[in-house]
Amino acid sequence: MNNYCIHLKKRKNKPFCKLLDKEITLSECNSINAENKCREYKTKKEDNSFYKSNNNQINKNAQSLTKKPVKKAKMHNKSKKLTKLERNRASVFTSDLEHCYLCGKNKNDLHEIFGGRNRINSIKYNFVLPLCRECHSLNQNNLFFNDYWHKQGQIYWEENIGAREEFIEVFRRNYLE
Repeated sequence: MNNYCIHLKKRKNKPFCKLLDKEITLSECNSINAENKCREYKTKKEDNSFYKSNNNQINKNAQSLTKKPVKKAKMHNKSKKLTKLERNRASVFTSDLEHCYLCGKNKNDLHEIFGGRNRINSIKYNFVLPLCRECHSLNQNNLFFNDYWHKQGQIYWEENIGAREEFIEVFRRNYLE
């Protein structure tokens, strides 16, 4: 078990010896202890009560001086069902999913008309618009744009899929009132 000197501190994420007043490597600290140049450490180590109470603290300080590899954040994996839905997206508003619905440029994003908790329902019932990045960033949080397309989605639902009560049951809101 490695024990490091009590004078060993961490400064700018590097080991620093207060006794020598300079940055050192951990191997230099071990050699100092081996040669008994650090008198204070040796005398306190002989006192068993100090050694037993501060043993964990010394080890923790030494562990904090060694660099640990940084863990990469793991992305949340999508379920197979959601992945399949996203891969097979279509739109009831347009047959051309390769160009922006608003300006005609190449599309970058597929904007789900109903977001949040209704995003999966929006994909499931093909309430999707192809948009370029500029149009998507401009209109994503635009209340008038969202309100217009929410109404269009509900009108399409009532004409082709089912009744208003079914729409409210699925999307939990009536956008036409």
